[in-house]
Amino acid sequence: MRKGMFVAIVGPSGAGKDTVIRAVAEAVHDQPDIIFVRRVITRLSDGVTEDHDTMAPEAFAAGRAAGMFCLSWGAHGLFYGLPHSALDAVHWGNTVVANVSRSVLTEAVRTFGRVAVVEITADPEILLNRIVARGRESGEEARGRIGRTVAFNVPNAVCRYVRVDNSGPIDVAKDQVAEILSSSSRGAW
Repeated sequence: MRKGMFVAIVGPSGAGKDTVIRAVAEAVHDQPDIIFVRRVITRLSDGVTEDHDTMAPEAFAAGRAAGMFCLSWGAHGLFYGLPHSALDAVHWGNTVVANVSRSVLTEAVRTFGRVAVVEITADPEILLNRIVARGRESGEEARGRIGRTVAFNVPNAVCRYVRVDNSGPIDVAKDQVAEILSSSSRGAW
């Protein structure tokens, strides 16, 4: 049986991670062994910028304590989690994809074993414009968020690290990430 892999999509706010993930999911829809994980977040879903399941913070904390998630973290005053079905899918040999925090990459390696990291980036001015356009933060708050963006260390144990610039047309980033996932699915790395 082919070894499964978890592909962590990471990057700063406004880089377009969820947009790229949505476009790639459509592009590789005919490859059933590439699975996109629906996250649980303690924020209401607007159905446009992020597609996720919503839990109240108290319910999330109870679910986390009960072992509901195979990976969970907090960021920007919210909590995020991946359901255990993600880990099951990796164990069954699938390529499993999710948008996660850079802060949990070491934990992801411990949890999933084989992990690849795809960092989605964009020009800082584009990041700022995208964050403000979401309407969840003011321009000043968005500039503060971008100012807090820090470099991260990719754990030595990851199988592959790729950086994709999403400053231009979405199709450019979509095609790059789709090829990365397809090559993983074929066992090319």
